[in-house]
Amino acid sequence: MASADFIFHLTPYDTQKLLPQVSKALEKRTELLSRQRYPGLWKQTDRLNARAKGKSRSRLRTRVMSVLCLVLGIILFVPGMMEPQALFAPLVVGAFAVAAGVGGLWRSFRQPRNPFDKSAATLLSGLEALPADQLPTVSFSAQEMTVDGTQTTPWTEFTFAVESPDAWLLVYEERVILLQKKDLVQGNAQDLGAFLAQRIPSFATV
Repeated sequence: MASADFIFHLTPYDTQKLLPQVSKALEKRTELLSRQRYPGLWKQTDRLNARAKGKSRSRLRTRVMSVLCLVLGIILFVPGMMEPQALFAPLVVGAFAVAAGVGGLWRSFRQPRNPFDKSAATLLSGLEALPADQLPTVSFSAQEMTVDGTQTTPWTEFTFAVESPDAWLLVYEERVILLQKKDLVQGNAQDLGAFLAQRIPSFATV
């Protein structure tokens, strides 16, 4: 076995701190895979995002517009209900306006959730079942990653890595390993980032 340049002694994950970071890391991996498979679609998406210049409709504006749609819808819908044959068009327009208003208000008050949070929570629970004295040691050499001194994986098997403020997420052989920076006991975190970027085809930060 080659001498290790970097060594981790794994400890239980700080779930509260890592959950949003791991969620973003998984989202980044999904985006990169999607970009590789659908470059034309992402080209158009990036063009639209560039035109928007990062601006999005604020929640306050959404709520105001939704209230206006709701009021307008009620004004048109109620008379239409009273005389549906004579006022069919206002009835239909009013119904659509009410639906748009209610839907807009619901979206503006709903707390946004990252769809990757569930996968991130599952990943973070991976070490919880292991006793503290059985948590593995992970080391990196120029040739490979080694777990507990016996399980080795060459760098050619790694396909993706992402660095967050407190961890690294590595994907290899359809598997994922998450390493906390605080568990690095040999080597420098900044040097490890450069080390991984040189050996893994897709490397990103979040």
